[in-house]
Amino acid sequence: MCFRKYQYFRFDSSRPGTVFAKKAMDQPEEEFFIMKHMELPSVEPCLIKPAGLSENRVKYLYITVRPFVRPCYQDITCPTPTD
Repeated sequence: MCFRKYQYFRFDSSRPGTVFAKKAMDQPEEEFFIMKHMELPSVEPCLIKPAGLSENRVKYLYITVRPFVRPCYQDITCPTPTD
């Protein structure tokens, strides 16, 4: 299916997985289901906890990037490395 010919797209939260598309503003709207499986998952996905930054990356941010960050954001963006 080629979606290049469609210019207007609409999504509706009450119809997950469905896209409404039109080729032109005055054309009738067509409906497409874009999910691979017809059933939507019933459970929420597992949360993935980020691993964090490596020691080398923290040092790089502190030495190289911190001078360019506003002082009020330096401790958040480029914290002092712990040795």
